[in-house]
Amino acid sequence: MNKIVDKTAQQQFQKQKITLPIAPASFFAMTLGLAETGNAWRNATSLWHLPSYIGEVLEGLALLSFLWWLLLYCNKWIQHRKLAVTEFNDPVQSSFLALIPESIILMAIAIHIYSQSIAISLFWVGSVSNLIYGAYKLSGLWTQERQTEHTTPSLFLTFTASILVNALAAGLLGYTNYGYVLLGIGTISWLIMDSVITQQLTVGGLGAKTRNFMGIYMAPAVILFVAYQVLCGNNLSIPIVYGLMGYAVFVFVAITFAFKWLKEQAFAPGYWAYTFGIATLSQGLSIFALKSADFTVSILAIIIFCIMNVVVLGVTIGSVKLLWKGNYFPK
Repeated sequence: MNKIVDKTAQQQFQKQKITLPIAPASFFAMTLGLAETGNAWRNATSLWHLPSYIGEVLEGLALLSFLWWLLLYCNKWIQHRKLAVTEFNDPVQSSFLALIPESIILMAIAIHIYSQSIAISLFWVGSVSNLIYGAYKLSGLWTQERQTEHTTPSLFLTFTASILVNALAAGLLGYTNYGYVLLGIGTISWLIMDSVITQQLTVGGLGAKTRNFMGIYMAPAVILFVAYQVLCGNNLSIPIVYGLMGYAVFVFVAITFAFKWLKEQAFAPGYWAYTFGIATLSQGLSIFALKSADFTVSILAIIIFCIMNVVVLGVTIGSVKLLWKGNYFPK
């Protein structure tokens, strides 16, 4: 009788045991969006004397989200290895794995004002893994067969966006020469990949279910705009900065005009991809506004900063609604 009771109790315990949800690597986009919004607020604090704690709270939320998504990703390899392997080998979804080392790099940026030694350690872990994975994925483009529909803006994550963030962090932490090396890799990769991706977008289009990838499309332009300023410091070329700023804003406006088309995709966690791009653009404009006396740049910085906060707030509210309805995680 006792054995039966013990067995029943054990079964009930198994049913009540908490199971972690399964999340794709693309969910790390939340970490990127929060971290870059925090960076934008840090710059806004210097430029407009806004409350400094807002940026630090956002950086703290970015850190918490990173730890959460990392826990879920590790758990996926332990409890759902087949799904993890499938994602790793998928020609589209595997690009989002680049968000993991990129998130580590952004965490280094987040905490470097508190602990330089920890930040440097995190940076090198993220930087080296970023380059290794990027080189691995590049070799895959040569050696593996791909379908036309596999060519999406997500390719920018592996070869361009993450490496340019790598360059930005290198400059911020004092590794300027290394940063220029990374800037070269990321920029040349962007110029090559942009022609391929733009060709696919203009000829083959982009399915409604993947249109939030357009948030990734603007990433290389805005990150290069920031990374160049950080690496060059006071030795930057003003004409080059204006040129980079112009193209970054141009792409942002183009994406804004495509809002109706983008909105055909129902709200999903992938919408966090938009927050990263606009937050980085805001960061770049505020840095340039601090260095230049151009009234137009200052006004543009204010406008983009306000739009950024509206977008981030909107995506946050949408995410909370999905969580409340139990629809945030794939089933």
